[in-house]
Amino acid sequence: MKKILVVSLLFVVSGFSFAQQTREEKLHQLKTREDIKVTEVEKDILKLEYPNGKVIYKNIGDYKPSSNNLQPTTYSPNFDSTIIDLTNIDTTLYVDKYKLWQEVPIGTGPNSFLLVGDVNNNQLPELYGRMKDYTTGYTDIVIFEMNQQEGFDSVYSYDTTSIALSIYDIDKDGMDELHLRRFSDDSLYSGNSFLFFHKEAPDSLAKKLSFIFYPFQEGYQQNDNRFGNWDGDELTDQIFIRHCCPLSVFFFEFNPFLNYFDSIYSYDYTPTGTDFEGFAVDDFDQDGRVEFFTGSVNGNILSMENIGNNSYAPNWQGSVETTNAYMFAQTNDVDKNGRKEVWIGGDMFTPEGNGITRITLFEAVEDNDYQIVGRIDLLGIFSFFAQNFQAVDVDKDGIEEMMICIEQTVLILKFNGSANHQTYELFYFRQNDGSSNDILYFGALMYDLTGDGKEEILVNVHDDPPGLGIVKWNNLIYFPTFPVNTDRTGIAAQNSFNLFSSYPNPFNPKVNIKFDVGATSFTSIKVYNILGKEITVLLEKEISPGNYTIDWEAKDSNGNLLPSGVYLIRFIANNYSETIKAILMK
Repeated sequence: MKKILVVSLLFVVSGFSFAQQTREEKLHQLKTREDIKVTEVEKDILKLEYPNGKVIYKNIGDYKPSSNNLQPTTYSPNFDSTIIDLTNIDTTLYVDKYKLWQEVPIGTGPNSFLLVGDVNNNQLPELYGRMKDYTTGYTDIVIFEMNQQEGFDSVYSYDTTSIALSIYDIDKDGMDELHLRRFSDDSLYSGNSFLFFHKEAPDSLAKKLSFIFYPFQEGYQQNDNRFGNWDGDELTDQIFIRHCCPLSVFFFEFNPFLNYFDSIYSYDYTPTGTDFEGFAVDDFDQDGRVEFFTGSVNGNILSMENIGNNSYAPNWQGSVETTNAYMFAQTNDVDKNGRKEVWIGGDMFTPEGNGITRITLFEAVEDNDYQIVGRIDLLGIFSFFAQNFQAVDVDKDGIEEMMICIEQTVLILKFNGSANHQTYELFYFRQNDGSSNDILYFGALMYDLTGDGKEEILVNVHDDPPGLGIVKWNNLIYFPTFPVNTDRTGIAAQNSFNLFSSYPNPFNPKVNIKFDVGATSFTSIKVYNILGKEITVLLEKEISPGNYTIDWEAKDSNGNLLPSGVYLIRFIANNYSETIKAILMK
């Protein structure tokens, strides 16, 4: 089905904006960092080595479409495009949705975030990372656990470790293992080796070393290790990307008799492209077999598929209109058309030296065949430091939002389209307020630390005053301040919000709003424009249980008639919230 082009231009006139950095300015910023080694391995390809041992490659050349690109670099009439200019956003419209809660002196390396879990099952989450203060060296991996006062205490440390990678029940005994990376210069295991620690009791931390995973004597980095049971034999499978000799995607399976992983399958991806990173993992074409998407430094996309017990094979190749296609996530059918989405993000420079981060959304059109269904352009941003996605239903309306940490911004995109129309709007936006090279975001994640059904945002921050050779790592934790439907089913039964019960949508120019309140509560109904700016307040007071009706003529708070367009009417009562899109036509 052919779709109408929808370009959501969010060029906001702002009293507080951030200037876009050109390629030359960003390269200078990168090369003046004390904690990052930069090598140009070939023209326009940089090798970046970070203090936690991770290595990634970035293409900084002007973007030029390759012969195998699926689409030309234009906005297509076949799918929807959303454009957001991050250099000119009024941050005051968004930042109050999350407030700074606390700072924890623990961090991680680039393009990553803390590992968070509750391994000892005491309802107090643990943070796994490294400590680094101005006057100290980098520690091994340490655990900070939340205390009863909701602060965090250091409770344990692991020797000779540099990255906390995952928490997963590898041996299927009902208790999680902790997966850590060993220092790359360890004398016993040179190169990249991995430590797996297990628990000795259900209520203990994972402190006992179970085994050391060292599959390649030559070393070389393994990236993006993921675990699951993808072939249905009840044994844990592992996938990762190896950066050398040959450049390959590897599949391993846990052998409980050896307490180790056996190599199952590898695929040399060099005919497709070089320097692949990232995974999106799910059964996207809904054929009962799991797919694994990954992307390259030049924008090539490779999908592999499980085809039976211990059997895998490539099943699709494509490309996106960007370089550095390393950001991956998946959502569970946000537009309710019956198909899951694959999110692939990358960045590039224009011939003018300006950065763009482009997110391309794919869906399966049939078995082992995928097409682009949406695009999101974040203008003015190219990342050397932070780039990660996370799909989370932050407002508990049953549809996932996408949290994105890219360079020096953390933002949340909310779906505002319809079936087969992938369009998005800003739900939250925070820009790093450091005005120099000193403080940089290095990744973010969302996690419900307090168990109240609301996810906090943890932002991994590095502070590196220029020229001093000293660095500090920490995490800034922000808590949500907006109402969240933490028990949507129960609360929805007490409240209802019915728009256009008497008049159609679109409306012209009056609308009838009906709502029910199940218990005495402070109730708010406000109207916003599509950019999130408040237009008028229809109701804001405590009301008794009952049925109510508001007749609203489309005017702003000053009594001026509103122009035609899309407006959002937001209803909040008893910690229940709902937003309905209203289209005004004249």
